[in-house]
Amino acid sequence: MQQLFETGSDAWKQLDGLSKRQRRLVISAVNYHSLMQPGRELLYKIYMGEDWQYPRLTDASTLSGSLTKGAGLKPVVEFKARSTSKPKTAFAPHYFDQHHQLVDWNERYVLLTPDDATDMTVKARNLSSRLPMRNQIYNYCELHFPLLFDQVRELLRRSREKAGYQAIEIYRPDSTSDLFAHGAVHHPGSPIEPGQPDSSDPKAVIIAMHWLQPGGAERWAMETVALARKAGLLPIVITNNDSHQPWIVDEDLDDALVINLTFPAQEGIGDVPLLRALFEQYNIRGVMIHHNQWMYDRLWWIKRYYPHTFIVDSLHILEYHDRGGYPNQSVSRDPYIDLHHVISPQLQDWLVNHHGIAAKKVVMAPLVGLTADQMHPRYKDRVQQGVFHVAFVGRMTRQKRPEAFINVAKEMERRFPGRFRFIMHGSGDMDLEVRKLLEKYGLSHVVERRDVSQPVSATYDWADALVITSINEGITLTTIEAISRGMPVLSADVGSQSTLVPVQGLLPRQSLGLVRQSVRSLLRMDDHEQDRRRLWTVELERLQEFSRKESADSFFTRMLGEWAQ
Repeated sequence: MQQLFETGSDAWKQLDGLSKRQRRLVISAVNYHSLMQPGRELLYKIYMGEDWQYPRLTDASTLSGSLTKGAGLKPVVEFKARSTSKPKTAFAPHYFDQHHQLVDWNERYVLLTPDDATDMTVKARNLSSRLPMRNQIYNYCELHFPLLFDQVRELLRRSREKAGYQAIEIYRPDSTSDLFAHGAVHHPGSPIEPGQPDSSDPKAVIIAMHWLQPGGAERWAMETVALARKAGLLPIVITNNDSHQPWIVDEDLDDALVINLTFPAQEGIGDVPLLRALFEQYNIRGVMIHHNQWMYDRLWWIKRYYPHTFIVDSLHILEYHDRGGYPNQSVSRDPYIDLHHVISPQLQDWLVNHHGIAAKKVVMAPLVGLTADQMHPRYKDRVQQGVFHVAFVGRMTRQKRPEAFINVAKEMERRFPGRFRFIMHGSGDMDLEVRKLLEKYGLSHVVERRDVSQPVSATYDWADALVITSINEGITLTTIEAISRGMPVLSADVGSQSTLVPVQGLLPRQSLGLVRQSVRSLLRMDDHEQDRRRLWTVELERLQEFSRKESADSFFTRMLGEWAQ
């Protein structure tokens, strides 16, 4: 990865004792502090945290040591590094925590996590503490009555969906008040006029991501990193969500500049020092946003001081929580966005026809061809006669509704013992709930678990059908992958899934109906091979028709080529 600092060989020898992920997190942290304090030499103390923590790389605790030195930890690595960052304006050596100045002792305290740490280990720790009664009731209902409990959630979802079509207020920044809605710490100061890049500055593109871990939006974001490199642009990757960042080891980041932000960050009124440092040293041709709230909140600053910077965001799914999620943010920040990239007709219609976004600013470019060859597939015969194999591929999160898939497996095993086998491929913050449900129903011999360390291709090879139980989607990459692998898809009728999945493959969104219809559809495919093949054939025709649209890969390749000129 790119390094904006100099350090001795002894430091690298010490860092060799860390894993590649941990080492790159350290580089990310040192890059951030080097940008914030150009020219300074700082002492970095690296600590190993627990598997129930997340890395702390850039927040106020890295100055105070409250989570490391203050918690009695001993550093595993210590080294000095001098910043080689060369911005064009001055950067204050002062830091504040809720208006109280922090003493800067020329030391930074960085907290890493073990390589076996996951979202589940973090959540398990939180669940072990005493929860409020309402949370205990919620968790009890979720474990013991998941299908009935989902009927309550369905009523809430419908209400939120309706709200998503109401008018969205345009974001108007106020330089004297709440400029930084996502975790920033205010401290005294006045707006700083940043310097402008020189023609000799390296050409770069900022790729603002949610985090560096598996997800559909993240897979596309990582593809744009690769496309930027091919275009001859330096990728500057900024993430803004807590994560163990397992994808930081990806080879596409080998020569990228990576900044993993942890909050609260240090920003002044009217100033975004991290962006200021980057824009003053690189000729940043554009910004691509992949589900990154921090960047949405700062687009006004970019357009105020660097108005010719092209800004494009990618939207994958309509969201009905957190006031409409990222599509809501996209509409509210539309005055600062040059292009909205969407992957489905549903999102295009929502932006243009329901929220009045200019049609010329919205491009629908699907993620076809990203992970599979959909133009030359072959139908895949049954893996094993006498046993029908059903797969779930996706993150173990509320959106994907893994408990519904487990209840499909439960019902099939109850009615047809030994006739169906299931696999759940993925990891996420519901891993613990999934494990408890499988134990509760006694399905360990029926449902196999595979985490993200195992290749998903092996799961597709194993399966006769893919079932998508999600509460909400756009058009899933897994649908495209499965069809391209020669197997049919059953999917909840959500988002734009009906673009690829015909009515005979669609399932009711409400969990009880989804489970009942899944049982009927899987049984029919098991009994009548011609029906399984017929469903796949129709889905393939739809996928190939959809693939005739210009793909996101093709569109962004062309756009990045123009930026690189």
